[in-house]
Amino acid sequence: MLKKSLLLFFSWKALVLFFAYLATLLLPFKEFPNSFIADPVFGRSLPYFVWIWSNFDGFHYISLAKYGYTFFEHAFFPLFPLLIRSLNIFGVHPVIAGQIISNIFFLGALFVSLKLLSIDKKRSSFLLFGAVLILFPTSFFYGAVYNDSLFFFLATTSLYFARKRSFLLASVAGALATLSRLNGLVLVFPILFEFLSAKDKNPLDTWNLTKLKEEIGREIRKLIPGEKVYFVILIPLAFLGYLLFTQINYESWTKVFSAMSVWNQDKVIFPLQVFWRYIKIIGSFEFSNYVYQVALIELLFVVLYIGVLIYSYKKIRFSYWLFFAVSILIPSLTGTFQGMPRYGLHLYPFFLSLVLFLEQRSIPSKLIYFAISVFLLYYCLSLFTRGYFIA
Repeated sequence: MLKKSLLLFFSWKALVLFFAYLATLLLPFKEFPNSFIADPVFGRSLPYFVWIWSNFDGFHYISLAKYGYTFFEHAFFPLFPLLIRSLNIFGVHPVIAGQIISNIFFLGALFVSLKLLSIDKKRSSFLLFGAVLILFPTSFFYGAVYNDSLFFFLATTSLYFARKRSFLLASVAGALATLSRLNGLVLVFPILFEFLSAKDKNPLDTWNLTKLKEEIGREIRKLIPGEKVYFVILIPLAFLGYLLFTQINYESWTKVFSAMSVWNQDKVIFPLQVFWRYIKIIGSFEFSNYVYQVALIELLFVVLYIGVLIYSYKKIRFSYWLFFAVSILIPSLTGTFQGMPRYGLHLYPFFLSLVLFLEQRSIPSKLIYFAISVFLLYYCLSLFTRGYFIA
């Protein structure tokens, strides 16, 4: 398993660096704000192929690691910048520290994903799963100064331990995931459902909600004090702990939510309204316009997620499907699809479902999918490394 993970990791790394080099030949560089360029903390004195992976949100994580929270950065959860700071204490530049952490956790995520895939009895899908994962259009974020690989590792580890009935370890991993991203809270549901359906050997049995309801009733009546599933409370406690930290140090626990107003994501908006807004954006610009292209990509990713979610209904474990569905629903309620191209990176159930879909397709269909995926990977990576926001 480790050999397969290492092979996938280094293949992905070589491809990402090659695409980053090609981007320098084809796309002009867009300069960042002067405040970022002038501050050595943000790494512009480092080689180009090092500092380009700290663009956009990477600035915020580096700033958090070095200077702590400012008035609008509380929406960036603390675990990833804390890890960067821990390496920075030993003299590792924060830009390099962030990439070391991201790459290590992506390698770990590959390993855990393959382990989980073997539990799901999909050993024959190892190669296809690995190809789908490393060639996903936004997979380059796994190596950037972003928390995507950290969350992917922790969330997948939580699912793995839940499947192994190690509910304490599943809950600890889920709590750490929650300290990385808000949607770590969703892991409460798959852990509980795995506990209730642990005796079902057939994945489709986990969709027997009537049976699960009866099981819930029995467990509530038992209320065994020593039952390990109660450790799941660590996940919401981790979130409440971050709110308490914000209240004590910044005098308002609501800063975690009000900070989202900077990105116009502080309101709950019905997703169909967001779809209509994107259709109007696409209708207002020429295809050659950068705004049109980014809006189109964001919309296409949402359509992909919804399509895969519908396809996977009753084809994967209910706990997986629920984690997938809620994780996609939450950001779609914020009034924008900004960032959606990255959200699939966090979800083992999404990649598992995509693999199940591709397994049923012909070889030409698979080749078409991978051709489109590789093209979009190059396109999105080029924009990101050359200073154009993509997600």
